[in-house]
Amino acid sequence: MPGTHTPEQQEAYNRVRRRVSALGFFAVAIHGVLGLIVVAHHVVDEPGRRGDAAALLVMSGVVAALTYTGVRLILGARWFHPLWLALAAVPTVVGFFWVL
Repeated sequence: MPGTHTPEQQEAYNRVRRRVSALGFFAVAIHGVLGLIVVAHHVVDEPGRRGDAAALLVMSGVVAALTYTGVRLILGARWFHPLWLALAAVPTVVGFFWVL
């Protein structure tokens, strides 16, 4: 009968679906992280706005953490993984060195 799949095929399909969904979510959400960093870079050029730039960088860290959590939930993976957690912090850490 067409359209019926074995449990192994269904599991493979679900794994691919989760990975594609996580990649799509990441591609959209990372723009928020990078956008906040770029805006912070432009804000720091104005006199007396260094604190505002720092606040934007902290917000980029929060968005990065939410993006990390969302991707891990979509993948159905355990939420704490030191390597991926450190990788999620890289844009914000680089942003702090670049902006401040």
